[in-house]
Amino acid sequence: MLGNPEFLLIIFLIYLLAGLVKGVMGFGLPIITMSLLPFFVSIETAIVLSAIVQPATNVFQFYLAKHWSEAFTLAKPVLIALVPGVVLGAWLLSLVSSSVLLVLAGMTITLHSLYQLKGARFIIPRDRQSNAGYWFGFVAGIVGALTSLNGWAFVIYLIACEVSRNLFRSTIALLFLVSGTLISGSFWLTGLLTTELLLIGLLMLVPAFVGMWLGERIGSRLSNDAFRKLVLSSLVIIGGVIVYRGLQ
Repeated sequence: MLGNPEFLLIIFLIYLLAGLVKGVMGFGLPIITMSLLPFFVSIETAIVLSAIVQPATNVFQFYLAKHWSEAFTLAKPVLIALVPGVVLGAWLLSLVSSSVLLVLAGMTITLHSLYQLKGARFIIPRDRQSNAGYWFGFVAGIVGALTSLNGWAFVIYLIACEVSRNLFRSTIALLFLVSGTLISGSFWLTGLLTTELLLIGLLMLVPAFVGMWLGERIGSRLSNDAFRKLVLSSLVIIGGVIVYRGLQ
């Protein structure tokens, strides 16, 4: 793969686009890459490449967005509850149909986002955000272990906390950083992460960072309300994609 310039150019452009989306919204990189990369590489290769690039881009995003202490406060209950959720999800893996869960999760995300876009607001009061974080983290752990898709739970939680765009980006980066690092480590231990894929993944950090820089410049012009509507609109699309995946 490293000796194929046309292949590398295609992957470069995919990560440039994914970085641009992540720079604007703070999430979405793996959604873009996992939607496009399988047209050119195996799903396993696409997953491994995303697992290399994703943690690094989240470190970059966490640094750029600042609000670090506030991000740790918001993320702490979610991360604590994530662990038992993952354990329970792993135990349920042989008992629950992932396809059914994907369809239900996708429908929930889509309907929830459409409901809020219509003018309704799902808001978590500040004095209840910590308790709500435990529940969202627990659900994210279960769903993540069963389907590998838990980012939507993080997004809904942060939108409901009515955080600013920069605090949203900082906290979501921290949440993805922890979960992504654990996944990357598991790939290394199981032998899925080869030296060639590691080199390609490190190379793809360049377009991902360039895309994020451009996206950050675009996103910085958005008001908090415009950013919220953009995120909710994106969740509607993501929910539809998840339903589609579950029906396959």
